[in-house]
Amino acid sequence: MHLTIDLSDRDAASLEAQARAAQMPAERYLAQIVANALERQHRRDAVNLEHHLDKMASQVAPETTPGQMEAALEDALRHIRPHRTWHP
Repeated sequence: MHLTIDLSDRDAASLEAQARAAQMPAERYLAQIVANALERQHRRDAVNLEHHLDKMASQVAPETTPGQMEAALEDALRHIRPHRTWHP
């Protein structure tokens, strides 16, 4: 992917200095920063999802069958899907 990022002169100079200190081209250094940020976000999202699912599971009555839970999930998804809006 190729991307143009407008940075202030101060931020661009800071980025260049950090890249030099890491002995990397600025573009590669910045790509690494973005990749690391995306990976942290992915891990954070996975942990948040796990916590959310644990919370939901703790609120399910013990006598609820897996089939009933699947049906409830499908029903919830059916209600939310028409309301989704995807932005490019």
